[in-house]
Amino acid sequence: MKNYWNNIYKSITNQKPIYGPWLDKYKYILTKHKDTTIIDLGCGTGSDTLYLTERNYKVLSCDYSEEALNIVKSHIPNSKTMQLDLREKLPFKNESISVIIADLSLHYFNDAATKKIIQEIKRVLKPKGYLIGRLNSVNDKNYGALTGQKIEKHFYLTESGYKRFFDREDIEYYFKEFEIKHCSEESMMRYGDEKIAWEFAVQKI
Repeated sequence: MKNYWNNIYKSITNQKPIYGPWLDKYKYILTKHKDTTIIDLGCGTGSDTLYLTERNYKVLSCDYSEEALNIVKSHIPNSKTMQLDLREKLPFKNESISVIIADLSLHYFNDAATKKIIQEIKRVLKPKGYLIGRLNSVNDKNYGALTGQKIEKHFYLTESGYKRFFDREDIEYYFKEFEIKHCSEESMMRYGDEKIAWEFAVQKI
């Protein structure tokens, strides 16, 4: 799996990260934690890292792919990065993080792994800490929603690898131990085509 992601990022090494305004609506959360380090979990090429650093937030950019982290470091001066595997225990202490951003990075796993990852996020979040993210929607037809070999409910082996697609019930199911502060299905442009994703902010109870 790592080789798959490294090969993807090798092909776009020279492309500077570009971000959209989706995090603007969570300014009320982000500004309260400006003196703490925000974790960009599954940062990819660093779009959200760039958004945050340009606004003087402290960010730790984390990804499975070393090639992705190399792009972050080459385009975002003084960025701090960490290579990690979401399927393993997160390298952070219990209740040590105030805000985690997981933008299109939590929808590649089966049910058991997804639950484990969310429990790890819960473990490292401080009381009342936030997870902000986006997830594939079951309506994301341009990106293969519910197509390919079905492994389990809403989880498929597609031409571009394993993908999970979420509906509202899934969001409520996986984040039932959090308070859902925001959850909406949104349209965005990604790689030249429309993508439909769930956007959410949940708070550790």
